[in-house]
Amino acid sequence: MDCFLCHRSPWMQVKSLGFLENLLENYKEDIGDSNVFLPLACSGADKLLAQLVRETFPKDIIDKMSEHRSRGFLLELDDDPVHTTLKGLWNEDGIRHKVHAVLPALFAKARATSWGIEGDKDVFHEKVLELQQTLKLSDDEIDIFLVSLAIGENILCVPRNSGRGGNSSVSFLFMMSKYLNTSEAMILSHVAAQKPLRRFQCLDNDLDPNRDLFPFLCGMSKEPLVNSYFVKDTDATLPWSDFADLAKTHGTILKRMLTASDKPVNILFYGAPGTGKTSFSRTLAREIGRTSYSIAQNTSDCGGRTSSSPEYRFGALLVCNGQVVPGESLIIVDEADDMLRGSGGFGGLFMLFGGGAQTSTGDKGRLNAVLDTMKTSTIWITNTPAGALDESSCRRFDYSICFEPLNGEQRKRIWKNNIARLQMGRLISGKQLEEFSALYPVSAGGISQTVENLNKMQPRKAEVPQLVAQLMKPHCELLGVKLSDDKLLPSKDYSLAGLNIQGDVQLERIVEAVRAFQKHKGTLDPDRPRMNLLLCGAPGTGKTEFVKYLGSILNTKVNVRMGSDLLSMWVGGTEQNIARAFREAEAEHAILFLDEIDGLVQSRTNAQRSWEVTQVNELLHQMENFNGVMIGATNFIKNLDQAIMRRFTFKLQFNSLEDIGKRLFFERMFKTALTDGELLRLNMIPNLAPGDFRTVRQSLFYYGGEVTNAQRLEALEREAAAKHGGGLVPIGKIGF
Repeated sequence: MDCFLCHRSPWMQVKSLGFLENLLENYKEDIGDSNVFLPLACSGADKLLAQLVRETFPKDIIDKMSEHRSRGFLLELDDDPVHTTLKGLWNEDGIRHKVHAVLPALFAKARATSWGIEGDKDVFHEKVLELQQTLKLSDDEIDIFLVSLAIGENILCVPRNSGRGGNSSVSFLFMMSKYLNTSEAMILSHVAAQKPLRRFQCLDNDLDPNRDLFPFLCGMSKEPLVNSYFVKDTDATLPWSDFADLAKTHGTILKRMLTASDKPVNILFYGAPGTGKTSFSRTLAREIGRTSYSIAQNTSDCGGRTSSSPEYRFGALLVCNGQVVPGESLIIVDEADDMLRGSGGFGGLFMLFGGGAQTSTGDKGRLNAVLDTMKTSTIWITNTPAGALDESSCRRFDYSICFEPLNGEQRKRIWKNNIARLQMGRLISGKQLEEFSALYPVSAGGISQTVENLNKMQPRKAEVPQLVAQLMKPHCELLGVKLSDDKLLPSKDYSLAGLNIQGDVQLERIVEAVRAFQKHKGTLDPDRPRMNLLLCGAPGTGKTEFVKYLGSILNTKVNVRMGSDLLSMWVGGTEQNIARAFREAEAEHAILFLDEIDGLVQSRTNAQRSWEVTQVNELLHQMENFNGVMIGATNFIKNLDQAIMRRFTFKLQFNSLEDIGKRLFFERMFKTALTDGELLRLNMIPNLAPGDFRTVRQSLFYYGGEVTNAQRLEALEREAAAKHGGGLVPIGKIGF
């Protein structure tokens, strides 16, 4: 860098001479480092200096100074370096004013000398101008940066030659004021933490230049400076039709808001990761005929690590806001979680070009100020739940959309649109579309990427399912997306026969009732009864298997949500999850199965916290207005809130098997017949449920060899005993 500035940038040399001239005019003390005069040590200056010294200083003074070699002056005019001679003269008592007399001629000679190679472009000068224009730096700010840079590269020196420890910052600030012929107060006003030089980290806390800028300033980096702050989005966008539900619900109002006037709007997209927020933003920009620009997120430090701090991103946003044309642009701030959180402060300097990792979160005051001053409409994207955002900041957004995970119908439509776009309909059947959309719960971008890669491979029709699996599974693993599977299919050995269900209506009649409900689902009769079922009973008595069977026999998808899945750490989060579960089920025309529902609707009588009441109220509200089939299951019916009991159309109590059921499940599960003695022994085992037979079958599977009925019966007895804490159970029917 030193070599480049000295020999390739005449402009920087002239600037440095001007700074040095200011210093020598303003500085009245001794100089401890002869390198202060280094910029004057140019070709021809030594001979000129010798001539000027002989003309200006009496011969006796020159002879006297030449004798004092021990003082380090070495005043041998014909051979001595310029900067050493000038230091000696400067520090000699009583003749400093005469040094000032020779300086104008030396500076004129230095400015007339070309340090650059003839014909070379002054790249450094061009890059400094680009830096100034990009960051909107004033001339004073550029001069402060250049002095810091010149001192850092030993083009200019600190005369006192002090270290940078202790009060070095004060000393350095004092010397900088001399180089710039201005006050320290003026410099301080330009290097405050929130001013451009520090915000964009041209200078650090010690006012040293950021060395990560050097490749750009030297022309080694071919990327424009603005690319460090934001980039123009050039990737192909997804079709507007891929966002059918979003386009229908929000598209019209968003387009109108963004194009109705010159006043910018700030829009918030929040929700689960991988739900298409970024893709929708870019497609929206295309729909309104604007260019979208994404704020840069990461920057690497010298150790190869990456960091992305709120300071970095707020600064980058301001650069983008000042560079793009407001009426033709749409700014996208992706992954804005830390910028939007309302807690914490700044944990360091702006991290644009590098530095240590930052852990600070967003500053509410800065966020609000930015929202109020943006000239270009901006979409902010976050995975942070709404409850974690500061309320005062949320109020400043002109519009917001909560992005929920795509449901099966939406994924199916996206698969279909991408296949049609690439003319691949001959390769993928409608049934396969159903399977892919159900099996791979990925975002619109993941589907589009998979279809495009599949098209590039030009597969045969028979290869498609395997290739889709090979493309999708690693993608899902990378994103932590859990694949759907066939666990919701009923057991092959399942049957309604043999179950011991207490209720006034037989299961077969309930199945037909649900079928009839689905048939008349489109009616607008406000008095149309709800179809909510409550299944209660001990574990393993067949509740979940009945739901699987119901979905299978009615050819209806079952959306399973455990009570614990819907609980959220955020205030209001559980209520939002409950509402989302009902919306998804209705959108997919699916049965909503809330397993372990008691975790959500325990009696409000014993509630100790407000959210324990509000989540019950939310579930009751959703059940009241749900236009689909909802089934709840619990092992602890006594814990349920009484109000929810009235919302269930049918209530089924699944009890332990009676004798006929025990025999039926034994013979079906183990594919064997029972002798009279074995049947009697089986009937003597209390509290057996269908799940016990499956557990025993699984436990005996790896025994090897032939398994006898006696071993099966013994295993069933152990299962029954385990329900009593491992104690012995009576060898006879309870109450017999």
